[in-house]
Amino acid sequence: MDEATQKVFAGRLEDLPVIPTADHGGTEKRVVFGPGQFWDDYVARFFTTAPGAKTPFHAHDWPHYVLITEGSARGMIMGKVYELSAGSWAHVPPNTEHFFENTGEGNLSFICIVPKEGDLYWLDQQGSC
Repeated sequence: MDEATQKVFAGRLEDLPVIPTADHGGTEKRVVFGPGQFWDDYVARFFTTAPGAKTPFHAHDWPHYVLITEGSARGMIMGKVYELSAGSWAHVPPNTEHFFENTGEGNLSFICIVPKEGDLYWLDQQGSC
């Protein structure tokens, strides 16, 4: 078999390997697409966050594109609070303070897309961009 026929082209998000990250209080990260994985300029990450957990209130130089796939959350973007649930989307512009908090009784799952420089895992693995 050649390399192309051995590569996996589809699967379940939950079956992707968990990527080690800084402790964010019950959040697992998986990379769906990114450099060397079908998308060289951006990284699509799949996060699962435990009930009650939230991301730190922070800002950075790149945007986020968020799609909620399961659960419910409260997000603060540009000083406004948004109630989000499965099927919701959110956009975080660059240099905007924001956070997302799981407000449900079960897991919160979401896809978060950032430019490759916005994903610390890829920076650590690929060198500076």
